[in-house]
Amino acid sequence: MTPLYLLLGVTATTLLLQVMAGGSPARHWPGALRLGLAAMFMLTGVSHFVGLREDLIAIVPPALPAPWLLVTVTGVLELAGAAGLLWRRSAALSAAGLTALLVAIFPANVYAAVADLPFDGGPAADLPLRAGLQVLYLAAAVAVVITHRQVAGAMRLDRFPRPPSVVPLPERAGPAGPQATPGVVLISRLQLRRLQDVPGLLRHSLQLRRDFRNVPGAISLQLAASPTRGTFWTWSSWTDERSMDEYVRSGPHRTLMIHYRDRLSEARFDALRPGGPPLPRVWSEVRAQLARVSTTESASVPAQAPSAETR
Repeated sequence: MTPLYLLLGVTATTLLLQVMAGGSPARHWPGALRLGLAAMFMLTGVSHFVGLREDLIAIVPPALPAPWLLVTVTGVLELAGAAGLLWRRSAALSAAGLTALLVAIFPANVYAAVADLPFDGGPAADLPLRAGLQVLYLAAAVAVVITHRQVAGAMRLDRFPRPPSVVPLPERAGPAGPQATPGVVLISRLQLRRLQDVPGLLRHSLQLRRDFRNVPGAISLQLAASPTRGTFWTWSSWTDERSMDEYVRSGPHRTLMIHYRDRLSEARFDALRPGGPPLPRVWSEVRAQLARVSTTESASVPAQAPSAETR
């Protein structure tokens, strides 16, 4: 029961200190649980080498080879997992590994209970008690995985130098047809915060691209992405400003922008009209034009692109 007491004690003490410092229990309980779990596995990992090593070797099921080696390996894994829990960025991965380890070593608990083997100088624990404790430890480890998985994926893309590969998609024609004269051209640049959101935004963008052929007033749409940098560009032409405004405020487009509002570090939009700045002809001109846009929505990303402005 000592591991359980240590888990609960360290978790409760850490959470109490956070609350006394003015923190919120709802905000700090995942970190407190992570430290409690780290302390528990540090204790159990050390016990594989000091104090309980002979008892642990004895409860290894006879069907498994080299009990001493298995106890050594699991002890090393528990210590490594405990160390990983101390760092927030590796906590989710470490907790996932410890979850798998708890499942793997459960047969030893079953064998010890069925064979009525003494442990730590006391009588063998009943199987229901062992199973209940195991479920509790599993629940704690899974909770750490769930509450810290976003931290593990929150590495900013701009911290790593990546090749600036830009992948353009084929142009999609709208119902107005390529023969129509553009009344307004809208270009945009979206920058994601995290790598894990790239597949989702790409999937939503492709869905909007498929729907574009049925949008009134749409002439053409082109998309480009740099997945390794989490950057997406759009380049669309419209017969008039009203058609464009209705589209960006439409259900699918608005839903996408609301969904990614907190996942974007930057969103730039620029509406161009004939007679103003030269309309872009290639992607390099689109990117150059957006680089000159003075209004950058970075602190609060809008739910939709702004209306076109006369330039």
